[in-house]
Amino acid sequence: MRQFPGVNVPIDGAGGQNGLFWFTTSMDPVKFERSYARTGHWDGLNRDNYHLLTGTKVAKVIVEDGTAVGVQIHPRDETENRSVIKARKEVILAAGAIHTPQVLQLSGIGPKDLLEEASIDVLVDLPGVGMNFQDHHYIPGVSFSCECS
Repeated sequence: MRQFPGVNVPIDGAGGQNGLFWFTTSMDPVKFERSYARTGHWDGLNRDNYHLLTGTKVAKVIVEDGTAVGVQIHPRDETENRSVIKARKEVILAAGAIHTPQVLQLSGIGPKDLLEEASIDVLVDLPGVGMNFQDHHYIPGVSFSCECS
């Protein structure tokens, strides 16, 4: 793309300039191959304190005396058979832009009015949880058609 006249190729997409934009979060920055959860969080990982539970969904964060101490989980395809995993040190919630606020709200952390309307006990009235969600409904794209000789 650098060879096309007039096409700006910024070092990253955050420069506020029009031009070529590449999403480095979807590829390995060294090999330039597709990056996904398995290669980023499982392949080659050999740690005693890391356990990957596939087909499992977090129902809520377990909070005791104002501190997150674990998570309640269940198989993805059913809501029964719930179990609790307790943390030895800390709970890190990283479930993405949609599911992180969902899990927090189901845990009683979020806007008080919304939680009460859903009959969820309010642990922390935190009005910003789940608010200001914005979808990227429009990312302009350009296609090229070339007849090369």
